[in-house]
Amino acid sequence: MSARSVQLGGVMRGLSMALALGVAAPAVAGARELEPRVLPKKGVAASQRRDVQVSRVVIKFHEGTHVRLRGSSLSVDVAERSEQERSKLSALRLDDARLSSDLEIVHKAVSRESRAGRLARLFTADERTLTANKATAELRGGREMADLNLYMEVPLAEGTTASDMAKLVAELDALPSVETAYAEPLAEPAAVSLPQLVTSVLGAVDLAPTTPQFQGEQGYLQAAPLGVDALYAWTVAGGNGSGVKIVDVEGAWRTTHEDLPTFFHTGGTQFADIGWRNHGTAVVGEMVGVQNGYGVTGIAHGAQIGHEAIGAQSVASAITNAANAVGAGGVVLIELHRLGPANSTPCTCNTPQCDYIAMEYWQAEYDAISLASINGVTVVEAAGNGSSNLDDAAYGGVFNRNTRDSGAILVGASSSAGRVPMCWTNYGSRVDVHAWGEVVTSTGYGDRFNPGDENQYYTSVFSGTSSASPIVTASVASIQGALKANGRYPLSPLAIRDLLVSTGTAQAADAKQIGPRPDLRRALGKLNLRPALAPVSLQSAHND
Repeated sequence: MSARSVQLGGVMRGLSMALALGVAAPAVAGARELEPRVLPKKGVAASQRRDVQVSRVVIKFHEGTHVRLRGSSLSVDVAERSEQERSKLSALRLDDARLSSDLEIVHKAVSRESRAGRLARLFTADERTLTANKATAELRGGREMADLNLYMEVPLAEGTTASDMAKLVAELDALPSVETAYAEPLAEPAAVSLPQLVTSVLGAVDLAPTTPQFQGEQGYLQAAPLGVDALYAWTVAGGNGSGVKIVDVEGAWRTTHEDLPTFFHTGGTQFADIGWRNHGTAVVGEMVGVQNGYGVTGIAHGAQIGHEAIGAQSVASAITNAANAVGAGGVVLIELHRLGPANSTPCTCNTPQCDYIAMEYWQAEYDAISLASINGVTVVEAAGNGSSNLDDAAYGGVFNRNTRDSGAILVGASSSAGRVPMCWTNYGSRVDVHAWGEVVTSTGYGDRFNPGDENQYYTSVFSGTSSASPIVTASVASIQGALKANGRYPLSPLAIRDLLVSTGTAQAADAKQIGPRPDLRRALGKLNLRPALAPVSLQSAHND
């Protein structure tokens, strides 16, 4: 077979996949240039709060430099550089001598910092995997994507603040070969007013009482406008999410909980903390709680569930690993938020989380999400609980779709019954949809049921964009599962985002835009996916 035949064969396979996923057709090599990537602004770190605790300094080198970490040293693989890349570097007035000088400065600057650890790759995935992901995304999307291998990190000692790193970050960010450098704040679960933890002896023998049936308390399963109408979705073949993979990105989970299925993927290192563990357990219960006649029933209880923990890796790395685990047609949920820059939006409630915002504000997370989205993975992201207007000028337009769009579904939070934005939810034009941000019944915590064993903890007060985002994630899995069961291709991330918005139940009239609440009956109907089963009631669904 000729080289041209091989090339055209690859293009046609890419075209078939693009059509299946509803993404842009790939560009034939040489036919047109890729749409340029939007570069982050220099000096963004200057707007960061000085007292915020930071866990690492992130460094991203310019595309085309081919900077790589070999052992403990940064080096450049010149042989990998294309003519287009050489041209771009020339436009930036970057030659190999300048690049070599910059790398030496990076090493010296980091070595002078007493709070800094050794340079490391920010993303833990294999270099070849990241390179392949980039190539596939550019073929599908027709636009330049970030080379995640160009991201490095400098781990920092516990208790380090942005002020401590200001000089180092400024020095690194000023280097011509560095695209961006910033100190990364600690990530936290996007939950509000967590229930008081109940003391228990972990690892104790199960007391084996009969667990009550809580499905009747899961109002978010009900028909619109109260819920997303999961009960209807279950009457459609595949509407329980069967055949779809979901991976949750956060800190910890009780994977042995009686009402959770076996996890197909268990990536990363978990935090040994019951607060993180209860949070992850509650999130997963909303999505895949087993339909077994007791406890709760997840919206997408037929889906496969996995986790990617952030205990020993960056959030951006965890997102990429999660996306690789679910593959095209799968769903990644980001259950985290961080303290962002000060802004002009008043914060009158949930004050401990004022100004916490969505993860894609930070460039590494944005690039990881963008790559996953273009490659057919739907990313659902908590908007955060910071009472902030994401259209505020403080964010430099990064939440403006006309400036950049990661492709993720950003989720706000509303009151359970009224669809009124919660006083603490983030909002704005970038927030796509909303779901219950209060009184969510799920697994974990033990405030609703606690016989003394963490494997039987249940809650009825889970809240935050953390409780809203799993509802949306499971709704995505429900739709993709129904498509798959009916012999159809999954929707692209942008297509399913548009579907949820166009078929959802409008939020209550309010100046805070949080988008509609998903309505699975209308969404499935728009796709001409009809019931294959008799309708079920809220009380009887668990017995079917």
